[in-house]
Amino acid sequence: MRDRIRFMLIYFAFWAIYFLVARVIFLSYHIEDSKGLTLETVFGIFWHGFRMDLSMAGYLSLFPFLWVSFSNFIKKSVFQNTIFSYTLLLVFIVTLIIVVDLEVYNIWSFRIDATPLNYLKSPKEAWASVKNSPVIPLFISFILLIIVSTYIVYRIIANKIDNWKFIKNFPFVIYGFLISMLLFIPIRGGFSIAPMNHSTVYFSKNNFANISAINAPWNFFSSLIHRTSNKVNPYTYLPKEIIDKNFENLFKSKLERENVLKDFNSKPNVLLIVWESFTAKRIDKSHNGEVVTPNFNNLKKEGIYFSDFYAMADRTDKALTSILSGYPAQPTESIIKEPTKSSSLPVITKDLSKNGYSTRFYYGGDTDFANIKSYLFSSNFDKIVDKNDYPEELFTSKWGVHDEYLFNKVLADHSESSSKPFFTTVLTLSSHEPFETTKPHKIMGDKTVDLFLNSLNYTDDCLGNFIEKAKKETWWENTLVIIIADHGSRLPETGNKVENFKIPMLWTGGAIKSNKIYSRIGSQVDLAASLLGQLNIDSKAFEWSKDLFIKDTKPWAYFVFNDGFGYIKPNKQILFDNIGKIPIYQSGKISKSDLAEGKTLLQKSFQDYLNR
Repeated sequence: MRDRIRFMLIYFAFWAIYFLVARVIFLSYHIEDSKGLTLETVFGIFWHGFRMDLSMAGYLSLFPFLWVSFSNFIKKSVFQNTIFSYTLLLVFIVTLIIVVDLEVYNIWSFRIDATPLNYLKSPKEAWASVKNSPVIPLFISFILLIIVSTYIVYRIIANKIDNWKFIKNFPFVIYGFLISMLLFIPIRGGFSIAPMNHSTVYFSKNNFANISAINAPWNFFSSLIHRTSNKVNPYTYLPKEIIDKNFENLFKSKLERENVLKDFNSKPNVLLIVWESFTAKRIDKSHNGEVVTPNFNNLKKEGIYFSDFYAMADRTDKALTSILSGYPAQPTESIIKEPTKSSSLPVITKDLSKNGYSTRFYYGGDTDFANIKSYLFSSNFDKIVDKNDYPEELFTSKWGVHDEYLFNKVLADHSESSSKPFFTTVLTLSSHEPFETTKPHKIMGDKTVDLFLNSLNYTDDCLGNFIEKAKKETWWENTLVIIIADHGSRLPETGNKVENFKIPMLWTGGAIKSNKIYSRIGSQVDLAASLLGQLNIDSKAFEWSKDLFIKDTKPWAYFVFNDGFGYIKPNKQILFDNIGKIPIYQSGKISKSDLAEGKTLLQKSFQDYLNR
């Protein structure tokens, strides 16, 4: 009996120590972030994170403990092979999660959850996204961890089980079962009323410290279970009457609109260019001796530039519904991937079609990715162009067709005159990982940030050439061109997470009355009401969208990241973590009402998402 109990304790300890080592690896891999931690904070990471490690160790040990309880009645070879196979499989899965998590944090700034599974349906695009990651070192690390772990597991199982003898007293089954049930103590995180959750390990105002305390496999499986069972709003902070009152105040305004088009009663063409991963922090800046976006910098002087504008989220699939439907993104969900929900959204194209516009969508990649195509079809685009509409010899990007060929096709398709005004959306892709271009690099360097900024420079060059040619077309003088980013980027790192979401929006083209800089705070969801207002089209269906040209529109922006939100007001910035239920960054004097407004937007928008 004693041998079996000792085995159970050693088995549980193996997983607990394994997760401690995994945390050391995580902190070492992200050494630049770890350098800023005090010894006290590092101790706190291990101390608080150990509870979640024990919880995950408890889950993984439950079956072996129960199996040991019945070991008297199982042939030793069968018992041994079952335990070894089970453990080896878990080692493989858990190690894979831990290694992938190392780079997931680099890419998305959060620990691994179920999000990467969304991209397995498009393996080619998924590979293109991670191509710049250190795949070989990660793979070697994975193999080494597997080898070391397998050896330890073999020593634990083979050496400990061989000497077991038959136990004559039957009560060991009861003892073993009771010991197995004790695992629910670490699984629940102790004896407190609240079971183990992310908040259990949050202890610091430094968000990297909190994130480091999370057990990656626990986070992944928790997210997976949550994703399949999420039918209740997890962001219920305030009573409904307060939510409704706050929401009404945020959108309250008069109808004193400034008209920025030359002819308010005309129907100008609208060309919407959505630029992949373009952030405001690179505008008017140089890198390694080269101006990053010289053409955009010049275009800023020819139109209306919004200088305090924000992306709604961190991915293209979330951005499209924000831009075209004026609909807020969700922290952990993407409505575009649920056709029954996304088809219920208002879309700019539907309103413009009713007002005599032809509508087109151009992309150089695959619109099947992230379920974009179903949303475009339900949006009633007259024409959808993706990589399947280009000659195969132009497939020079891992994603499909580079931006220069994309813009060439847009120009060619719009060279013929039409009796209808057009609304055309162009989604670029060259500044997406792996940051490839068709031309020699202007911005030199082999680091990821160098490649990224060079890809922005390449798209800027393609855009400049396109605008120059478009100005010679007959339709230019009656065309509004809107350039907006799909989402922000962590590159280049500045240390300010808010800047990752700050993006440019520029209204230019022959239809613009004058050039100016708008400093009123807004976000992607505000494009719909702002555009329709200028076209004299009712925008009431876009209840989440503010018209930025109405003089007394409330100046605020809201955005989401993985299980968190950002809220921006004049001289105020706040990032709030929904897991720890704490602000993780704030600038300016943040009042209780400011935080309540951000929570209102999160709670109400997620409930709206659930209700669709």
